[in-house]
Amino acid sequence: MSRGFTLVELLTVLGLVTLLLALLLPVFGKVRAAANSTACLANLRQMGTAWTLYTTESRGRLMHYAWLTPDPQTQAWDLYWPGVLDAGHVRGPILLCPSASEPSENEANYGYGNVTHAWTGKFSAIGSVFRLNDTTHRDSSYGYNRYLTAEGGFAGDSQATNITSARSLSDLPVFFDCAVADVWPVNGSAQSPVKPPPNLRGDQITSRASEHWNFLLARHGRGINVCMADGSARWVHLEDMYSLGWRRDWAKYRLNLPAR
Repeated sequence: MSRGFTLVELLTVLGLVTLLLALLLPVFGKVRAAANSTACLANLRQMGTAWTLYTTESRGRLMHYAWLTPDPQTQAWDLYWPGVLDAGHVRGPILLCPSASEPSENEANYGYGNVTHAWTGKFSAIGSVFRLNDTTHRDSSYGYNRYLTAEGGFAGDSQATNITSARSLSDLPVFFDCAVADVWPVNGSAQSPVKPPPNLRGDQITSRASEHWNFLLARHGRGINVCMADGSARWVHLEDMYSLGWRRDWAKYRLNLPAR
């Protein structure tokens, strides 16, 4: 006659299962994070390809900055980088990092994203680049280097309107993990660096926050994914973001960032 498990045996098995789960859960988390980062890099490469095609067809001329065109309202929707990517059939899920795919619902903060949420155009003005009408708007986990516009003067020159003015395309950010649609971060120096954000979660990001706070997010470990002007995409440590060539006169130094 067979006998059942004793209480001690059952507790022993449950203890072993619990121990195995405790050991495996962090591994599963790391695997999931790595998969999300890989998918994010794939998104950025597609975005970079569409941008490169546009720039090539425009003979190197940079796009114009646009936000709102009241007449007709549909004009703005087709402009700036969201319109450029949309014309290249890069839209929807491609604009969302798997680690921050849910759009923000914080209307008081204008729909800005953070480390785990995408930004949303839901609260933008109707007729803008990010909101077409009451039912149609854009969401994204990524931002654009606004220096790469005809008005941006990305090379330290307000008249710089062509990508040929840029140097080191492999270190020139185009698209990257970000809490807002675009950034125009100010310069600094080793002696007078820009002020670091209070944390790397994006909790303090508002319309009045410093521009660079919007991309100093611990979204993929202690770094973000960045698509460069040569079409490559890679993970960049947050402390190294200011060593990239955002513009020709950008100082190269490390930021003293908070732990998280």
